[in-house]
Amino acid sequence: MALAGASVTFANQVLLQALDAIPMLYLILSVLSGVSLVFIFKLYQRFNVHTFQAIVVNYVVCILVGLAFPGGTDVLQAGVFQKPWALHALVLGAIFIGAFYLIALSTQKVGVTATSVAAKISLVIPVLFSLLVLQNSVKEYSVINYVGMGLALVAIVLSSVRPGSEGGKPTARLLSFALPFIIFLSSGFADSLINYVNEYHLQAHEASQFTMLTFTASAVLGLVVLLYQLFTGSTSFRAKSIWAGIALGVPNYFSIFFLIMALSAFGNDGAFLYPVNNMGIIMAGALGAVMIFGERLSAINLVGLSLAVLALVLLSYQELAANLF
Repeated sequence: MALAGASVTFANQVLLQALDAIPMLYLILSVLSGVSLVFIFKLYQRFNVHTFQAIVVNYVVCILVGLAFPGGTDVLQAGVFQKPWALHALVLGAIFIGAFYLIALSTQKVGVTATSVAAKISLVIPVLFSLLVLQNSVKEYSVINYVGMGLALVAIVLSSVRPGSEGGKPTARLLSFALPFIIFLSSGFADSLINYVNEYHLQAHEASQFTMLTFTASAVLGLVVLLYQLFTGSTSFRAKSIWAGIALGVPNYFSIFFLIMALSAFGNDGAFLYPVNNMGIIMAGALGAVMIFGERLSAINLVGLSLAVLALVLLSYQELAANLF
């Protein structure tokens, strides 16, 4: 009996440890699926994939994967375009496909590290939007938080300096700085738009509809542009774009899926989860850039990378302290 009781106790301990590990598992899967997107864009360059065609296929794949999940077919219901958030979803879809293409271009022209920093440090913009426009912050921001916002901008500049770009062509130097900043602004604007819609128009049970309509808008807009290019003869469709789009679309969908699951597992504490998730993607992106793709990070880039992580810590040090200590 004592042995049986000990076995039950041990089994309960294992189960509790497994349940405690689930939030961290979702966080790790969110980071891995998120960082895999920029890695795939880098591989597009290596294997001469037509980036825009693959991105269009990617959004079609996202829709198909979403339809396979419960509630995914809700977007097909009549009256979805009468929803107060429908126009915002269409605008967001246009921003998504444009920003996604810019992220691909920046990954290939500027590098994985700078692109990851620009995309994930854009957290600053929705924070400021919540503070100044929505005025619904759940905490009082201190000087330290605002210092973190300033460091975020410096981090983008320093991480975007490519080896030898100081003496390179003016166009190349401008591109290495412009692309990350445009990604920073577009990603931040998209997140702010989501915050606005969630605050004023979206009901909790409509989240899947909103997400699917956004993906559908991205896919339709991309298909229209692609068909125009094909009919005018400015491009020809490549078969490898299908496989490349599938390879991108599956992790793209699950990057959002696992982020939502991680949010739920961490009690919907986005103020804690988003900075930690973004720090993980930045660090994993830099590590993969060096080890997998052989990117050279200068001392200036490393300083920028460190400042990006420090900026995220300063932005959310209150939540980090409350959850980690």
